Amino acid sequence: MYPDRVEKRGVAKRAGIIEVAELAGVSRQTVTRAMNDMPGISAETKKRVLEAAEQLRYRPSRFGRELVQQSTRSLGLVVSDLANPYFSELASEVAKVAIANEWSLVVMEKHPGPESGKEELRALADQVDAAIAYADLAAPDIDSVFGSLPLVLLDTAEQTLDALSPAHPRSALTIDLKPGLGQAIDHLVAGGRSRISLVDIHYPKGESVRSSVYTRLMRERGLEPHVITIESKDDDLAVGRCAVEIALRAPTPPDAIIAFNDLSAFGILKELKVHGVSVPDTCAVVGIDGLRIGVYVEPELTTLRLDFAAFAQLAFDCVVQMTNAPVSKPLPQIRKHAAHQLVVRQST
Repeated sequence: MYPDRVEKRGVAKRAGIIEVAELAGVSRQTVTRAMNDMPGISAETKKRVLEAAEQLRYRPSRFGRELVQQSTRSLGLVVSDLANPYFSELASEVAKVAIANEWSLVVMEKHPGPESGKEELRALADQVDAAIAYADLAAPDIDSVFGSLPLVLLDTAEQTLDALSPAHPRSALTIDLKPGLGQAIDHLVAGGRSRISLVDIHYPKGESVRSSVYTRLMRERGLEPHVITIESKDDDLAVGRCAVEIALRAPTPPDAIIAFNDLSAFGILKELKVHGVSVPDTCAVVGIDGLRIGVYVEPELTTLRLDFAAFAQLAFDCVVQMTNAPVSKPLPQIRKHAAHQLVVRQST
């Protein structure tokens, strides 16, 4: 660890411009010039400064972070859609954890798509000390956008994690779907259901993991899987309504539907009511997420609940471990997992 770094309130003091100048053997003014691509220094000196900044994980801020207390740290949170209650509930819990640990929080909304928001993400990475992100980017783009920033990726595909450059270790927090989906299927079977369909959303990057997990779980129980695949839409409620239209055209409609998420489950409930299908008597409905609003729909939604508070704490714990790592060693690459819990309500 750099000799001038100290620990305070469980957080290592981050290296500043003075430490970079000392390591590079230059003045503070030279560091400023190098980091801001200003004239007046040689290419060799600039290279030495940038290498020292990389080694110390120094991240300058155009907002003058050098003027604030060194114990204050900033965390970036990247989500897909703050209008979606899933992301707003998660952001709320991350904010609570950050405030309790005296970190400031910057929230950015990145719309789905591997080409969207790259420049905005780079700007965010320049302003924060670490980030927690839903980032549907290819592995090379993750490395080019976030650089050496300590980064915790949320619910990212294993193949993407495996393809990340070892030069910049990343941490990841994933959701293990198997325990929760297994609970849901067993609950439905115990209630006499046998024609259990899953609603899946087809994204450009491919099929969701839940489809393969669901199919395996169904076959393990001697049941025939049936996946209703809907093309990606901006409106998850519409996904649910489209799924019902497809399900009811089948020769033998399902007697239970596991939705892609809670929002699509709300659309399913609405469309089943429009078609005069009784829930849960004729068709049971299960959501995934455990949104608070699930108790305010009719009937109240049975769901696979994610503990947002625990999920946020797990992600923040990864951030702390990464930012406290000695600069003389690579960032730790942490892998943690969360799982859903079945919450039974009126829709089953």
